[in-house]
Amino acid sequence: MKIPPCTEIQGHSTAVVESLNASTAVSQSISQTVSTGTTADGKEVFRVGNTAPASEFLSSKNALLPPVDRPGPVAPVLEVDDLNTPVPVGTICRRKGCGVAFASDEVNRQGNGEGTICYFHPLPPIFREGSKGYLCCKRRVLEFDEFLKIKGCQTGRHCFISVVTETKTEEQVDCRMDHYQTPDQVHVSVFAKHVDKERSSVQFEDVKVILDLYLPSNKRFTRTIELFGPITPGESAFQFFGTKVELHLQKSDRRSWTVLEKTDSNLGNINLTFGVGGRTGTVGGKNLVLDETNKAR
Repeated sequence: MKIPPCTEIQGHSTAVVESLNASTAVSQSISQTVSTGTTADGKEVFRVGNTAPASEFLSSKNALLPPVDRPGPVAPVLEVDDLNTPVPVGTICRRKGCGVAFASDEVNRQGNGEGTICYFHPLPPIFREGSKGYLCCKRRVLEFDEFLKIKGCQTGRHCFISVVTETKTEEQVDCRMDHYQTPDQVHVSVFAKHVDKERSSVQFEDVKVILDLYLPSNKRFTRTIELFGPITPGESAFQFFGTKVELHLQKSDRRSWTVLEKTDSNLGNINLTFGVGGRTGTVGGKNLVLDETNKAR
C-alpha cells in the first residue's frame, strides 16, 4: 500500500466508480423484475419483468395464425351385395367381423329379419404392441381368439357376392419378339407373361400372323405380322407358356428369311445359312446346310 505510483496523469478518474454504480443498478433492476410462481400442478416457475409465460405466448401466437382445414377421415367404400347372383349355401359374409354363413335368400337376403342384419367393422384391423383391434372402434384385446370374437361396431346388410361397379379401361401394350429359323420352319417367341389361353387367339394366313393376346391387369397385345416369306397355315402351330407364346411357322419354300417381317427397305444381297450337320469335330468333318438360293451358287 505504501509503494508510490509510477504513472502521472492530469486530473482524477471516476470511470471505475460510475461503472460499478451502473452494474449495481442493472443487478438491482434484474432482481426486481424476477418473480416466482406456482402452476396448478405444483411446479415452480420463474418470470422476469412483465414477460408473459411461454404458454400464453404460444397461445397468442396460434391465435394470430389462420385456421388450417385438416382433411377428415376418408369414409370407407362398402361393398354391395349382388342380389341377382345366386349364393352357394355356406358362403361366409365378406364384411370384416361378421362371419355369418349363408343359409338361404329368405333368411339372409330378403326382408328385415334377424338373419339379414350384419354386424361388421367398416375399417381394417390394427395390430400394435401385442394389442389387437379395429381402427373403427376402441376395444383392444391381447389374444387372437378374442380378436376374432370382437363384435362389429356397425350394422347393415350382408354382402355374400359383391357387385362389380368399376370397369377398368383396357390398356394396349407392346411385347418383345425374337425368332430363329431352320431350313423348314421359323420359330418366333412372343414374350408375354401369363396369357389368358381362353380369350387369346393366334391366326395363321399365307403371308401373315394375327396375334390377339389378353394379359393380366386388363392389358392386351394385338399385332399383325406381315411375314418375310410365305407359310403353310395348316402345318403351322403355336404354344402357350407361362412367360411367352411360341409360334412355329412352316415355310412354303426353303428360302432363307433375312428378317421376320416383310420390309420395303433394300437389305442387299443377304442370305442366311442355318448351321451345320454331320458328325462333330473339325470344320472339314461337317456338312453345311444351305437353302435353295445358296445351293444354286
